[in-house]
Amino acid sequence: MKVDGLKVLIRGAGELASATAHELHRNGFRKILMLERRHPKAVRRNVCFSEAVFGGVQHVQGVTARLARDLEQVAFINRLGDIAVSLLPLDEALRTFEPQVFIEAAMLRHNWGLTRDLAPIVIALGPGYTAGKDCHAVVDTFRGPQVGAVLEDTGEHLIEEPPAEIMGFTRERVMKAPRDGIFFTNRSIGDEVERGEKVGTVVSVWGVEDYRKGVPVDASSAVTARIAGVLRGLLRDGAPVEAGDKIGDVDPRGRTGDLDHISDKARRVAEGVHEALVTLLAEARAGERAG
Repeated sequence: MKVDGLKVLIRGAGELASATAHELHRNGFRKILMLERRHPKAVRRNVCFSEAVFGGVQHVQGVTARLARDLEQVAFINRLGDIAVSLLPLDEALRTFEPQVFIEAAMLRHNWGLTRDLAPIVIALGPGYTAGKDCHAVVDTFRGPQVGAVLEDTGEHLIEEPPAEIMGFTRERVMKAPRDGIFFTNRSIGDEVERGEKVGTVVSVWGVEDYRKGVPVDASSAVTARIAGVLRGLLRDGAPVEAGDKIGDVDPRGRTGDLDHISDKARRVAEGVHEALVTLLAEARAGERAG
């Protein structure tokens, strides 16, 4: 079967999942369905197909994704040559879409029950999965010389990965939710910020109505930039968050061309997924001929 006829189901539509879908689409895969939650937590939204959940369509470097409300719309979107994004439950998508390839890209960092039985080919991104046991292949997402490599085991990578270093800054670049609640902001990706400048506020779900009426909130709810630069990523206004969730990140270099481009890391991970998929397809076809 040609790759344009293979059905690929990707769980997640954040940065790494979107880079993966983009890479596969560029390499001829045309029946791609991505599953996303109702409130995506992607920070680098300009390069994430999860944005289709809100606007119905998202363009990333020449590739288009569209929101599909049911399987019929998925087929129509794929016939257009675009990627489908849906809020369908995983079980329903597996049953009705019947993918030949399933890619776990939600970046949960633990196995929620993934097995090789979900599809003829199952590939997982990042830590928490073991090839041969949980899936057919695992692609390393840990930044470094091995990023994008197809691995047999990822147990050693269950530590927290620091953000990419830019001009000597790593963890200082990242802003996180100080509490559970709803994130409110009037800032946008690409805005310039100063160190200590307020970027938004996380309000408890019980205090949202008062906040909207102008009632002051606790200062500890503020989300502030830890360094000066440009907002490279930022959650949407009104996004539900949990304490410790990534809210956004700052690029100390100022304005660059990176805001609308897939990162080098994400691209390498996506290339690793494509490599793993091509290898597994070749093995499957060799097995069919031998049989």
